Amino acid sequence: MKDNKTPESQKNDLRRIMRNHGLAKFGDALTNFLYSRAKTNVVGKPVGERVFDKALAESLRQIGLRKLMPSNSSSGDLGDGVEALIGYGYLHGLITIDELTEIVESTLKRSDFADLSDRKVEREAMIEAFKKAMLEIMERMKE
Repeated sequence: MKDNKTPESQKNDLRRIMRNHGLAKFGDALTNFLYSRAKTNVVGKPVGERVFDKALAESLRQIGLRKLMPSNSSSGDLGDGVEALIGYGYLHGLITIDELTEIVESTLKRSDFADLSDRKVEREAMIEAFKKAMLEIMERMKE
């Protein structure tokens, strides 16, 4: 996503949302839950997973939202921004748990992510899944 495609008013909303610590805390629990739910569905046995902060940070970079966070933000801070946006999307009725799970699950099912026991493969799957989730929430924010 190119930064010039995001209207200034949406950038301001996103900046406010992604820097909200309360939303980040809620979004952290939600993000880990939905990832665990999706991976459980894909691998066919219950798992409890934590989404890698570096994967969330990279997903933020790849869709062009990095510059909305403070310049001294760590990977954890950037990950919090992603989690805050996901939490916001859910709490404001823009997206459901089932829809978020489906986005993540469909990404994990792709053949190039078949070996989720490999941390590098799983990291790439996380990046793709959360890019899709954020882009969907951002699209629905416009409506």
